[in-house]
This record gives sequence, structure tokens and C-alpha cells, in this order.
Amino acid sequence: MNITETSINYKILAVFRDDENLRAAIKLFENQGYDFSSETCIFQAIAAVTERKVDAIILDIDDLSLKDLEFLDVVKKINPNLYILISFCNSNREKALKYLERGADCYILKPFYISELCAIVHKFSERVSQNGNCLQESSETDKSIEHLALRIAQEINNPLTTISGQLQLRLSKMENSNPDYHIFETLEEEAQRIAETVKSLITFAQLGEPDKEVLNINDIIEDIICSIKDTWQERDIRIVESLDKNLPAIKADKDQMTLACKNIISNSRKAIHGKGYLKIVTNMGIDNNINITFYDSGRGIPSGSVERVFDPFFVINEEERGMGLGLCVAYDIVKRHGGSLTVKSEKEELTVFQITIPIDTA
Repeated sequence: MNITETSINYKILAVFRDDENLRAAIKLFENQGYDFSSETCIFQAIAAVTERKVDAIILDIDDLSLKDLEFLDVVKKINPNLYILISFCNSNREKALKYLERGADCYILKPFYISELCAIVHKFSERVSQNGNCLQESSETDKSIEHLALRIAQEINNPLTTISGQLQLRLSKMENSNPDYHIFETLEEEAQRIAETVKSLITFAQLGEPDKEVLNINDIIEDIICSIKDTWQERDIRIVESLDKNLPAIKADKDQMTLACKNIISNSRKAIHGKGYLKIVTNMGIDNNINITFYDSGRGIPSGSVERVFDPFFVINEEERGMGLGLCVAYDIVKRHGGSLTVKSEKEELTVFQITIPIDTA
């Protein structure tokens, strides 16, 4: 994406006192053509919003108090379409919830990578038309999911870390022959499952734009297979790979593509009961695309559910664990890379997921 083109007439105000990371990010954005300015207090910020018709604010709330919440009401009255991103340290999560409930649109947790902030600002830019006005306000659904994700991280992750740590400590001091060993082991596995559920919800709520680099998709597949092969063999699930050695490199976000493939593979693992196999094939497609195809011998997907498998929170079977976000996240990632994710399946038959990615995704 050409950053300069999408940022014409788009004004962003950063309100902070002493954050070198944010200061460096502002310089980067200014060099790329963004109209960035900064203030050190909320009173100066209100004046800037009034005078400069600011489109978005990056607000560091670590130095603010709950009394300063009225700042959001004031600036929103000046510009109802104003987009507000708050940044804060982990210790200020409870304060951040108040700001989100009061009208902030998004958040980023410090310390953050500048690339994370870039992804969010790029998302801002896509919401702005050529005359500098917002194309649309954040949907209530998106806001609710982001707020829910932050609440879950606050209310579950902290005590869960303590619980998991205590369970691991008990297990380290306990012999395998102890009749309680497997009970504690199961509890620890369940704690990790909850942690993964929380992580998937937060990922879904805050998935940013791809940070693309040149890579070979085969390397990603091989790394994933290496990390899961032993565990799958223990469950009598065979992994078969057929990777095109002449596959050209693509421009993609390595972390996001890894997550998309892992989510599809995880879905296949859940679908395979008893012995089975997963086959992963990479090859050149048509129209200058590459294909990544996943075949699994699982229980298949009922015909009435195939069209809904990429919907958020959709679970094929009620007894299936998880939030139903894995395939939704994978679909979103592939779409952000200009590609497509399709599925073919019949109940009790082979299921096939196929990712198609353009070679030139710049």
C-alpha cells in the first residue's frame, strides 16, 4: 500500500508526555507523508482538535487519571467521527477499560512494536475518503469484541497465570506414579486450553494489516510440521507433505501466514478421531497464484454447515471445544493478502481446505 497516497489531508494528533517509542513512530509517519502533530496535555489537545479538524488521536493514558475521561466527551462533540486509539502499560488495564467504555475505539498495549502502530494507523487511513472524512464509524459489533477481548485478558489471564504456575510446580514435585498426578496434569492442560482461547479472541479482535516480507511458503509449512509431528504421531495421525521445491517466493506477513496455516491444521486435528492422516500440498496455481492445500481424513463437514465454517464463533459440533475463531482468523488473513480460502467437504468424507495467494502481493 502506498502510505502517502492514502494519508492525504488525514490529520493525526498524538497526546503523550515522554514515550520515545511513540516519538520515533511519529517521525516515521511524518517521513511517509502523514500529517502528524503532538501535544503534551489534554487541554492543548482539545484546542488542536478544534483548530486543526483532527481525524484521529493517539492518546497515552498512563499519565492521565479517570477524571480526564471527560476529554473523550469533549473531543467527540467537536468531531463525532473522531477515531481514538489509546496506549497504556499492563498495569493500567482497568483504567483502559474505562476509556474504552467512554468512547475510545481501539487500544495498543505498551511496549509495542512500531510496526504494530503502523498497522493500526494504516487501518485508520483505509476508513478515510479523499476529502478526509471517515467512510464509516466503527461498528458496534467490532467495538464489543475488542472491549470483550480486553476484559477477558484482564479478568482471566492474570489469575490463570497463577493457577497454571502452581499446577506446574505441583507436577514438577510429583512422581508419575502418584494417583493425583494425572488429575493435576489434566487441570494444567485445561488451563493451557483456556489461555489459548483467550489468545484466539484477542487475535481476532486486533488482527492488523500484514507486515509483508519476501518468503517461501514451503519454509512456513515445514516449520509447522516439525513442531507438531511428534504430538500427532502419538495420536496415530500421519502427516504427509508434498511441497513443490520450485515454488516461487511471495510477499507476505510471515507471522500471519503461519497463524492461518496453523489454524487450518488445528481444525483438521480436531476433526480426526482415531487413526487418520493430514496431507499438505503446495504447487503453482493458475493466474500467477500459488496453492496451499490441506486434505484431512476427518469426519467431514455437513453440507448445511460448509458455507458457515468461516463465520466467527461458528462451531460445527456443540461438543467441540474452542471459540470457533480459528478458521475465521485464517480466512481474514488470507483475504488481507489478496488471496482466497475455500473448503470442500462432505460428512464422513475427506475435507479439503485450499489457500490461494497471488505471487505478487505487494
